[in-house]
Amino acid sequence: MKFTIRVRLTALFAALFVVLAAVLVATSYAFVARNTGPEARGVERAAALQEALTDLGVDFPAREFPERPLSGPGPQNDPLADAVHDIELQARAQVLRDFLTTSLIAFAISAVFAVGLAYWLAGRVLRPIDEVTVAANSLSESTLDRRLHNEGPDDEFGRLKTSLNAMLDRLERAFESRQRFASDASHELRTPLAVMQASADNTLATPRAPSQARELAEEVLRQVARSDSLMSSLLTLSRADDVIHTRESADLADIVATAVSDLEPMATDAGVRLELDVEDAPVLGDRVLLERLAVNLVDNAIRYNAGTDGWVTCRVWSDGNHSIVEIANSGEAVRESEVDVLFERFRRGAQRSEVAGHGLGLPIVSRVAEVHGGTVEAVPRESGGLIVTVRLPRMTAAGPDPSSAT
Repeated sequence: MKFTIRVRLTALFAALFVVLAAVLVATSYAFVARNTGPEARGVERAAALQEALTDLGVDFPAREFPERPLSGPGPQNDPLADAVHDIELQARAQVLRDFLTTSLIAFAISAVFAVGLAYWLAGRVLRPIDEVTVAANSLSESTLDRRLHNEGPDDEFGRLKTSLNAMLDRLERAFESRQRFASDASHELRTPLAVMQASADNTLATPRAPSQARELAEEVLRQVARSDSLMSSLLTLSRADDVIHTRESADLADIVATAVSDLEPMATDAGVRLELDVEDAPVLGDRVLLERLAVNLVDNAIRYNAGTDGWVTCRVWSDGNHSIVEIANSGEAVRESEVDVLFERFRRGAQRSEVAGHGLGLPIVSRVAEVHGGTVEAVPRESGGLIVTVRLPRMTAAGPDPSSAT
């Protein structure tokens, strides 16, 4: 069984108190025992006894009582000394018993209070650690610009906060560098792609171009289109990973309806029927990312479908604290073991390798939902196809409901 640091500090403080209190009780008991023995201050006690007897009218000649041991016989033929000695021993024993009993009771009561005091003191000592823990747990890649408050003294906890703030500075710079690299690389790659596309278009526009050149130009256009789609996906992932992307109010119903309308020609060419059922589903987020989420969901549902007589249903609604998008489609059966693979970047299911794509559709959906505090769930249908459900925090008049974030 593992105990918390607070419990261990409490035990340490309480044990220290018990040791010190036990030493104090033992020392006090030894001091009292030493100063109440027959050999201690014998002359003073004899004088006090003589004065007490004189006050009572007893004629008692001045004398010194011989010292007697704590136990055993004393001097012979001295009954008064024996009586005084017995009285002293009884009084001393009673005093010591009372002193020890009172000390032990006070010791026990103090020990109980010491445990509570030690627990409270340990909490006070560890409070800065709790503050650091709460602040650290509230940080994420979208809130790396926050810092821990460090207005206290320059002690161990102050230096800890300073170190954590310095680490956050380095993390923020690293994230920004990564985002800039991904964005710059994607933009720079578009320039040679545009040149290749222009060259292929010129070749196809030439009336007397050799058939081999035309076939090569068509292949170049197909690869350029695929590369351009890949660049767009990488830019979307870069934007989703960006810690400073904008947030605004949006309605998932409008976004999904627009995506369905834009992809209607693609569905018609593929022989897939689109069905739309939407209700208001307000959210707070990056509209560009949310639009890409909707397009990827519908595009994937059309691409990986049964073909002729295939169908895709798109539903949008609000339920409690969530705004929900559900995309279901017909198609080939998907094994449960393949579902997690579909959300990995550049990974595709075994039954999807024949369809054109680059394996970033559902990973982008998952990432966009994650940066918006939502979740994505994919469930295979028994008759084939998938049901993909996205849940995002529903926006209320006061903003997104924090209780809906997972």
